[in-house]
Amino acid sequence: MKHLVLHLDLASPEAWSCFQRLPDLLMGQHVWVEICPAGEPGQALAPLWRHALACGEPGALPNRWLAEQVLRAVWQDAPAAGLGLQPALARLAQVLTPSRDPDSPAVQQEWAALCERSRRLAAGAVPLLHRPADGTCWVGEATISLSAQGL
Repeated sequence: MKHLVLHLDLASPEAWSCFQRLPDLLMGQHVWVEICPAGEPGQALAPLWRHALACGEPGALPNRWLAEQVLRAVWQDAPAAGLGLQPALARLAQVLTPSRDPDSPAVQQEWAALCERSRRLAAGAVPLLHRPADGTCWVGEATISLSAQGL
């Protein structure tokens, strides 16, 4: 089974659509996909990613389901109602129960480390799909669409 890491910045307009298309793109492939938050540690949407990180084991990347809850809160629920960060965070609190404090120094440090991991790969405002085994990266939703051919 091949391991892939999808780096997503919540503020990216491509993040939600790319994430939604991922299952179709990888159908029939034997892959395991983890989601790595991209962005800056102090960005406005950081509390949402930290909330998801606090639901998992220390050091673990959010799984697809956790990432979907965060992306849905940002791109589907809150904007559809014309709302911002606090309603998105309240929505997350309804579906995700963190086992750790999202505002704790440990979770904030974990978040900063993941941002740095994404930055080292030059992940930014557009989604980046990374295959750690050989370092191959596909950048942007259109390129990621072609990645299934290269797996």
